[in-house]
Amino acid sequence: MKERSIALIRLIVPLYSFINLTLLASGYTPLPFETNQIETALTALLGAGSLIYAWWKNNNMTEAAQHAQVTLREWNDSVQRNGQGKSV
Repeated sequence: MKERSIALIRLIVPLYSFINLTLLASGYTPLPFETNQIETALTALLGAGSLIYAWWKNNNMTEAAQHAQVTLREWNDSVQRNGQGKSV
């Protein structure tokens, strides 16, 4: 996950610079973002992404859910050991 984030940043930053330079060369005003605005937007995106990930991730909070997760793992292990295919 970390490598993907770094790769995405490495693509976005030069793209932003390229668009800015293209606009300047064409006689238009560059993109009107300040460093604080970009930082705020990136922080908001990171916060939203982590919220979605936490929501999506299977969080077994109750004792019953934790017991069910252990049972599921044991069942998956037994299915794999018996060669009955890939676990669900």
